[in-house]
Amino acid sequence: MTSSKPLKYLATLLCSLSPILALSHDAVQDLLLSVPRAEKIREWSHYYTNASHLPGQGLEQGQWTKDLWEGFGIETNLTTHEVNLTYPGDHRVALLDLSRKDHLVLEARQIEDTAPGAGQGLKPFIPSFFAWAGVGNVTAQYIFANFGLREDYDDLIKAHVTVRGRIAVVKTVFGSSLLRQLHMGVHRQEQMKAAEEYGLAGLIVYTDPQLDGDITEANGYAAFPEGPARPSSMIERSTSIVPAMPISFADAIPILRALNGYGPSATEFGERWQGGGLGYKNVQYNVGPSPSNIVLNICNKPNFSDGHVHHVIGTIPGSTFPDEVIMLGTHRDSWGPGAGDGSSGSSALNEVARSFGTALTQGWQPSRTIMIASFEGLEFSLPGTKDWWEQNQWLNDSAFAYLDVVSAGAGSKFHVQGSPLLGRAMRYGAGLVLAPNTKAKNQTMLDVWGGEVSLGTGGDGSILLGTALLSSVDFGFSAGEGDTPFPYHSLYDTDEWMDRYGDPNRDYHLTTTKIWSLAVFALASDVLIPVTVNEYAVLLQGSLKSVNLPGLDLSSMERAIRDLNQATLAFDAYADYLGSQISAHPDEPELLCKAGEVNHKYIEIERLFADPHPQPGSSHHLIIPRVPYYFQSSAFPALQQSIAAGNLSAAETYRDIIVGRIQEVVALLTLDCPSMTVVPTRKTVALGSCMSHIELLLGGHRCGSQTKDSTKSNSAREMIDGLQMLLS
Repeated sequence: MTSSKPLKYLATLLCSLSPILALSHDAVQDLLLSVPRAEKIREWSHYYTNASHLPGQGLEQGQWTKDLWEGFGIETNLTTHEVNLTYPGDHRVALLDLSRKDHLVLEARQIEDTAPGAGQGLKPFIPSFFAWAGVGNVTAQYIFANFGLREDYDDLIKAHVTVRGRIAVVKTVFGSSLLRQLHMGVHRQEQMKAAEEYGLAGLIVYTDPQLDGDITEANGYAAFPEGPARPSSMIERSTSIVPAMPISFADAIPILRALNGYGPSATEFGERWQGGGLGYKNVQYNVGPSPSNIVLNICNKPNFSDGHVHHVIGTIPGSTFPDEVIMLGTHRDSWGPGAGDGSSGSSALNEVARSFGTALTQGWQPSRTIMIASFEGLEFSLPGTKDWWEQNQWLNDSAFAYLDVVSAGAGSKFHVQGSPLLGRAMRYGAGLVLAPNTKAKNQTMLDVWGGEVSLGTGGDGSILLGTALLSSVDFGFSAGEGDTPFPYHSLYDTDEWMDRYGDPNRDYHLTTTKIWSLAVFALASDVLIPVTVNEYAVLLQGSLKSVNLPGLDLSSMERAIRDLNQATLAFDAYADYLGSQISAHPDEPELLCKAGEVNHKYIEIERLFADPHPQPGSSHHLIIPRVPYYFQSSAFPALQQSIAAGNLSAAETYRDIIVGRIQEVVALLTLDCPSMTVVPTRKTVALGSCMSHIELLLGGHRCGSQTKDSTKSNSAREMIDGLQMLLS
């Protein structure tokens, strides 16, 4: 913990010596299950969604959140970080016919029809745009390029369709069930990278009703707000790196119809090209190019400025291990009202904070420190979270986990993705919470979910896991098969949509809230952090099957993973035995000392998987890719990129790096004394941490001494020798 607060934590630790706890473990557990309320989630959501809160606009909501948490009894700070911002300036998408005198055929709308307004006197919601899109004013012939994937451009080139220098009209990749079925789920940034690589002059992205299954206007459903179908004027906002603009499918219709009869039809390509949802509007999905007189104009001249983002950080000090930290949080900013993304996460987070605050008023205190974070800036891919982490470097040796929720209740599909080190805590929480809206009686969320943590990251976890290598998990409810289409990143992501179609009773929000609270409670309460490290070995064993490049010898990886499997099984057995000893002798200082060493090993594991040569914008994690829940991916992102490029030399380099990192983890977890010299800095940290724990808790008694009388304690050298013997 920072040096500015030693007296506070000393007082906290002294208070923890009371032999009688105000709340038992079961009592806190019951409280975390009973405190959250649907009406409170609605109240918090109504506040957040009532005005624009793009990155850079969050000071007022940040201060409100700070005041709210302080009212719950949680010490809270508001931090400010300087960033570069971008907002709409001169933006345009226009369909032009150069053979006409006035040229203009269509001027695409930049804001949704009947879009909700902000509350009186509050910041209005802004027109659609892509943050950080390339600046320019481009007029060119255009093509339809399906999803805008590299494979799509390759198909067009094989069909002798010119790609370079064209503007491409593409479908959004968010939530595509077709891409999931083809095991090709793709992050939207891959569209932007592909457009740049293939020399596109510009990119236009629209949301095709193909994404929505049966719930479409073509099938007789009325569009929101009259019904559940996706409104034709909905525009999905995001970020880009090329001249690009988002448009609605209403405006995509005349643009695509103008290609009818020009170039091959999508039906002539493979399965990935099939099933466009605008056939009922006479869109034939020809790929073009458009005739020379029919062109598109994209103008993107945004306003750039210096500004600030504001993070709200609440802290609940730990009693036994105050320098071990469990974090949870979400991002507060949204592209529009954000009832599903990310105000649902913010509303659930407030209920978690209220639950912990209620427990605090009844005398509870966690064993290790809990930090609650409301971050700002994610939607613009801003570095505010990374800056905050870098300004709190003490967390690099102290923080074990970050639990992130973006969409607490935007649909019925539950997802959990991130580090396998958090699987045990997530299963604990999910196993105590009943699943909403199921026919089976007493079915828990663990029954529904199954307990497997999938690969990837989301929200601010993509930064904290993908860059800082803090063990992280992102979870929550998103749109599933048969659900009402989610108005992602649009102005229709409102409380009204949530009340009518998304989560009317806030059942999914409440489920997420309870799992969140319970998982954090488990991580922050047990003397030994609840971890099964063998889950990492199992992940690596299963993931190795997807690594395939002719000439790439994987025998060294296979051996390293086998060694890791053996080491993790042994370490888990040791941790279980140590836990049983602590349960039988909870006040034994030597056992607390050993627990501190084990916990610091848990903190270290994820950090050892750092990529020594990370590529810009890519995951710094050698094992876990930096992708959201709707993205199909596999382990070893840097290695897989080398394989995809057919670069055997680079693949061999990354194979050797991964093997070396696995060997370091094996050395860290091996339970003999010589192995500890592999990580001397971690050993020093663990020894020093252990000393401070025991001194504070027992008023002078130190690990390895034979008396609790501080006047009879050994010298500093003898104490360290005793610790080394105990930890060997």
